[in-house]
Amino acid sequence: MEITKSKAVPPPSSDEAISGLMREGFEKIAFQAGVGLVVGGMAGIVLSRGGASGARKLIAGFSAGAGAGSAWTKTSIDIEDLLSAK
Repeated sequence: MEITKSKAVPPPSSDEAISGLMREGFEKIAFQAGVGLVVGGMAGIVLSRGGASGARKLIAGFSAGAGAGSAWTKTSIDIEDLLSAK
């Protein structure tokens, strides 16, 4: 039975770590905004039955913005945590 030693992978530089966090953050923003748009669209259909006043668009837009905002907030906190640790 052979024991192999693995090479230690150097930790990524702060620039690489931040760009990785930003990339993941933009993916989260797109996903959560899309989910918010779908959920808000469904809620708009239920809550505003007439649909002529534009309330459906308002509810869907608010939901998409809330989803994108929450994802950006989480990404911002992750970046601040990374920068304060160094």
